[in-house]
Amino acid sequence: MHDVSIVIPTRNRIEDLRLCIESIGRQTELEDISIELLIVDDGELPETTLKYFRKVLAGMPQAELKYYRKTKPGVWLSRYEALGLVDGEILLTFDDDAELDDPLYIRRMLDTYAADESIVGVGGIAKGLFSSRSGKLLGMLTCQMSGSPGRLSASTLAGSLLRWGETENTFETDFFHGCNMSFRRSALQDMKPYPWMTSYAVADDIYMCHLASRYGKLVINPEMKITHHESPSSRDKAGRVARATAINHYYLLNLRKAPVRNYAALLWTLTYLTGKATLKRNFNAVSGYAGGILFVLNPRKNKYREYMLD
Repeated sequence: MHDVSIVIPTRNRIEDLRLCIESIGRQTELEDISIELLIVDDGELPETTLKYFRKVLAGMPQAELKYYRKTKPGVWLSRYEALGLVDGEILLTFDDDAELDDPLYIRRMLDTYAADESIVGVGGIAKGLFSSRSGKLLGMLTCQMSGSPGRLSASTLAGSLLRWGETENTFETDFFHGCNMSFRRSALQDMKPYPWMTSYAVADDIYMCHLASRYGKLVINPEMKITHHESPSSRDKAGRVARATAINHYYLLNLRKAPVRNYAALLWTLTYLTGKATLKRNFNAVSGYAGGILFVLNPRKNKYREYMLD
């Protein structure tokens, strides 16, 4: 058994992954902590690269590298399958383009759990999060952001994370930023291989948070900061991501047993995003959002009803 299991889903981004793992190797004050690091790969890493990663982790007091190459792609499936491959009490997951420039990140995370036994999830902050006053107002008017840093919008969008850079103390939250989040592994026992969560899997982090929150509190510790070398756009096609935004948030509302007003808020958000994409002449995204709106409005979609039941 390990104290911490680190999971990194990846796909053909070796340089980003190298920076991530090297930053993990620089973590300190972990002499009494055993760590396993599992790379869940939708691509293919050369054996020489894995050998180098093992060498990096060898500098830590108690750490080992594991590698798992999947046959079916998709980040949600990576997160789901990883649960059956690790044994740590705490599951800490990073995007492959996250870099821990704070050598005490993991120590701060463990101390946050130790401070309150009711906490089942601890998240950190990506540096550079910011929203102007007008941006916050627009975000709230279009139901992409709530009035509180730790609350999802009425549409279940996570725009409120742009407020996190303004916080100083640990606070309760509905959601984490998927690039760096952790959970007690036992709190993720309700995860399923949801068939609509394919490819880019929009809102996969919010799904994990919703499932874990059934068992305790989720908190953000603003002292846990990373640098997120995020790509300016998804590696999936814009139309596919737009449609997944509608579908995945619709099913999230189902899981949360949300009232009708939240579905109306989602439709309003999607309508705004459609208009925004039209003005930018991103017609692939326009098509995706339009298809998503039609999906939400379709009264005959009970294909995945069994996944909505406890």
